[in-house]
Amino acid sequence: RNNTYRLWEVGKPPDFVMEVASYSTKNADLVGKRALYASLGIGEYWRYDQTGGDHYGEPLVGERLIDGEYQPLPMREDEDGRVWAHSDALNLDLYWDNGDLRFWDPDAEKWLRNHEEDRVGRLEERAGRLEERAGRLAAEERAAQDRAARQAAESRAAQDRAARQAAETQIAELQAQLRQLRGEQPLP
Repeated sequence: RNNTYRLWEVGKPPDFVMEVASYSTKNADLVGKRALYASLGIGEYWRYDQTGGDHYGEPLVGERLIDGEYQPLPMREDEDGRVWAHSDALNLDLYWDNGDLRFWDPDAEKWLRNHEEDRVGRLEERAGRLEERAGRLAAEERAAQDRAARQAAESRAAQDRAARQAAETQIAELQAQLRQLRGEQPLP
């Protein structure tokens, strides 16, 4: 798949661009790309430095394009050292958290899952589906066993009814024979 953004195909510049720091690209990210992105009209330009600032001097920087110039977004630092700011383009809060980049959805009031959490989450969801399926299969097996037991009971009941009817018929025949032997009148 192609990870290239083709402005002429999309028809507008992206609203958000983030550069991830590396030793080999840090100068281009800070100067050349920043000027290029401003000239293209990209609304927000972010730089993330997992090292905490070795490459860019800051762990996380967000800038908004105002009148053709990038203006820094107010960055906040929490007591625990997390650095963050809000992206209007994404409607998310972006956090540098001890080298990790995290995204907080203020509307949903929850963290977006990172790659590892997403992988674990998919595995947990799959395990949950498998547990549900195993539960359904066990319930179906119990239902089949219940049906088989009910059918066996109904069969035994039918056999008992037939045996009782046969016995009653035999008793009636024997009583008739006995009356006949005694010379009694047959019952109506």
